[in-house]
Amino acid sequence: MREKSIDINQRIPLETLSVGLMSFLEGEYSEDYIIQQLRLEFNGENRIKKSLRIVGKIIVRSPLSGFLLDHKEELKIALRKKSDRNLVLIALLNCAFPFSFDAFQLLGKFLSVQDVVNRETIKKSLSNIYGGNRATEVALDSVIPMFIEAGIIKRPKLGLYERDLDLFFTSRLVRSIFEESYKSVKSINEIQDYQRRDPYFFFLSN
Repeated sequence: MREKSIDINQRIPLETLSVGLMSFLEGEYSEDYIIQQLRLEFNGENRIKKSLRIVGKIIVRSPLSGFLLDHKEELKIALRKKSDRNLVLIALLNCAFPFSFDAFQLLGKFLSVQDVVNRETIKKSLSNIYGGNRATEVALDSVIPMFIEAGIIKRPKLGLYERDLDLFFTSRLVRSIFEESYKSVKSINEIQDYQRRDPYFFFLSN
């Protein structure tokens, strides 16, 4: 078993990430303001501090921060559309936390061949990578609700997930950011055609 670092233990509301991303693009990112946003969602200073660290890792310390700033104007237009915005935020989440990348990729793998996948199947696959411990469960329960909030998957019943067929995006930048997140996690400079058929990109297909 090869165990990797998990490093995520808290769901972050996409609205908070959106606020953080927009302020970062404008050069006005403020931890104090993000804390104010987090207090609307969470109680307890320890939980808020954990959440602030995660937001910072996704936004200001993102491996894609340079790419985001290079495409700032196009990105600001894309973020006006909720579906595009949510997909961008999930790509940044996946880039910041390989656990989220792996969970997203596994969902794509299973849902590309079947209509529904259960939580235990995803958890078992992730446990083979990260270890069958409580931290894996906590991390899974952190990222799955964010995928659901983004409109990528639905939960028809407790512990069951299916693709949300209403998902769509309009900006070409969405796919570009997903490709950049893939390259970052895989530590590659270029993406090959066969890699574009990776289950990671399943939810971007129409």
